[in-house]
Amino acid sequence: MSIFSLILAVAATSLTIWDYPARQPQHEALRRQFVNAMRQGDTVTMEETCRKGVALLPDDPTWHYNLACSLAYFPKRQKEALDELEQAIDLGFRDDAAIANDTDLKRLAENRRYLELIEYAKEMKARPLMFGPMATVDATGIFGSPIALGEQNLGWDFELGGFTARMKLAKAKAEPYTGILYMNRDGGHSLIKLKDFPGITEIKLDAEGRARKADLNVPNILFDYPLFGNCSMAFTFGPYWRSLSRALMTNESGKLQLMEKMYLTNQFWVFPANADIAPVGTNGDVFASITPYYITTAGRSFSDRPYVTAALKATAALPSKTRETLIRRGLLTPTIQTLIRKSLNAVKNEDDYFTALAHPTAFPMNGVDTNRLFAAAAALKVEEIPPLVNLKVSLNRPKTTPIWPECTYLSDFAYAYILRAEDEDREFTILLNGASEYKVVKTHGEKADVKIEMLRPNLAIVRVKKSQLGPVNRVDIAIFGRNQGTGWGAPSYLSISRMDSSAPYSDPFLTPQEDKKP
Repeated sequence: MSIFSLILAVAATSLTIWDYPARQPQHEALRRQFVNAMRQGDTVTMEETCRKGVALLPDDPTWHYNLACSLAYFPKRQKEALDELEQAIDLGFRDDAAIANDTDLKRLAENRRYLELIEYAKEMKARPLMFGPMATVDATGIFGSPIALGEQNLGWDFELGGFTARMKLAKAKAEPYTGILYMNRDGGHSLIKLKDFPGITEIKLDAEGRARKADLNVPNILFDYPLFGNCSMAFTFGPYWRSLSRALMTNESGKLQLMEKMYLTNQFWVFPANADIAPVGTNGDVFASITPYYITTAGRSFSDRPYVTAALKATAALPSKTRETLIRRGLLTPTIQTLIRKSLNAVKNEDDYFTALAHPTAFPMNGVDTNRLFAAAAALKVEEIPPLVNLKVSLNRPKTTPIWPECTYLSDFAYAYILRAEDEDREFTILLNGASEYKVVKTHGEKADVKIEMLRPNLAIVRVKKSQLGPVNRVDIAIFGRNQGTGWGAPSYLSISRMDSSAPYSDPFLTPQEDKKP
């Protein structure tokens, strides 16, 4: 395919980067269909699904690549397969080793053009992309001055379902918050006082991005620089009323993977709980789970601001070498979270850190002892940076098979289950990795008799009774790790709950309806 043909093909789609978020759910559904067809060896469905993917996202290189792989199974359609492969390369799929070693494409190995395209992919690696979701140019500016990102500065990650920002910022002068970004996602409603943070760079979107409301609601942009942000929005109407925090663990859980990525790339986010818990809510604690990927605050608008400002000031208090190391390792957010939890007014000693006092569903308004927080940050040495604990959780097979799935989400640092089988006694196995020493404790669910047994230093068994759980009485198991010379690090979580349609409130998204199957 010539570059001119590619220009016409891309121009004909009339898609912009702002169209991708709305198309992501359908893309993910097609991707699941393709994987299932591939596992079954159904080449006809593979091709059909890929063509639907190409029609949905004409400039996604992966759909073109998958279509090439599908067509390669048909001996008389090699030209079509190679045309699709070339377009995939032009749009950004330039991993020549992957192309050369792909077993699907081995059927093209004797075709000279296939070998030429492998070389073409290798040559194209160093060339900038001109079109498609991976074709971006850097936004340039100076740290400390606002930056407005436009379509040309944003790519789209089809795996995570989020934007990727391209930026190159220069230092005007060294100030306490130089190198740190801030973004508000509620239209400035709960904006922090930026003048209190000299050198900080506020991130905005251009007029088109704001018109598309891409700067509102759940965070969806990955950055190469540390970013702190907040959003006081919530879903307040309909049966699925809930805070952003609860939405990310229920009806918006598809976006939790992106939040995990942000957690591991130095993004620190805070959302109010709104009516999901007291003092605003009147139904009790209606969260069915908890994650470490963001902080939830008790209250409505503005309850998030004290925690964003505390986190920013704690970051500025870090020794420069410690701060640089945390950013490089992607541990800034977990570490700042750990320092905040240990500095809550209710946390008086190390034992308190392993209780609900340090791990509330929603953090209390102005609940941080900032003097203690900033002192702890200033004293943190590189060799004292605590580790993160990766989890692998499995639930024992029930005697009765539930209609609805019991695992509502799983990730490296957070798992959530809704017990649906009729079995009373349930057992979870947790395999731990990432530290030299571990601690596994219950931090939520005082009404539940939970048994925790360490079979090995990195293997735990958790036993719960289903009848002791309910829509407002979940169990949180928190897992901590430390290495020699470090303190205990940020929590990873296993949350366990049970829904009950006869209860005063049982999350309708998680509660099966008698006439409705998943």
